Amino acid sequence: MRNFPVILIGGVPGVGKTSISGYVARNLGINLVFSGDYIRETIRAFVDENSILNKSVYDSWQPFGENNEENLLKGFNAQGEMVNRATKKILERAIDNGEPVIIETLYFIPEQLGDLIKNITSIYLYIEDEKLHIERLNERQNYTHFGSSGQRLSSNIKNYRVIMRKSLEYARKYSIPVVDNKIYGEARDQVLEICRKDLK
Repeated sequence: MRNFPVILIGGVPGVGKTSISGYVARNLGINLVFSGDYIRETIRAFVDENSILNKSVYDSWQPFGENNEENLLKGFNAQGEMVNRATKKILERAIDNGEPVIIETLYFIPEQLGDLIKNITSIYLYIEDEKLHIERLNERQNYTHFGSSGQRLSSNIKNYRVIMRKSLEYARKYSIPVVDNKIYGEARDQVLEICRKDLK
């Protein structure tokens, strides 16, 4: 068992990944917090302009045909394969160096991390109530994403919810804890407690 935290927090936009990751980091003394969005943005500098990674995840269905669940999940997995190669390297380095770290990511696809998933603390955040999820998306620029319009994201809520449901399946398949962020204060404390227990 590790005596230092290496944490992966998954979830689609608007479920509280950024704010809860910050809260956990402050309480556990973690100085390294990575955003999957920034990992993706960094990789974009090295891929062809026509790469699927240059599409927003809610439009990742486009190279595969019509806008349906099957093609959206193909696009999500294709983008995830690229982002998670980098995510895996960060987590491996953290473990090798004994450095506490948190990565919060949209691309919660445990099988893409291989056996590493057994050696880290993983949690999936979601919001069961769709109306509440839309409200949180529309409000998030007031708290964490100050220059990013929540309305643009909430207009694509259908596709985000497809990804959310698939990621919940992944979490349950791998016996990874899931936390419904219905009440923010309760959810953040639940996530912190899961992380603390994993260190005992």
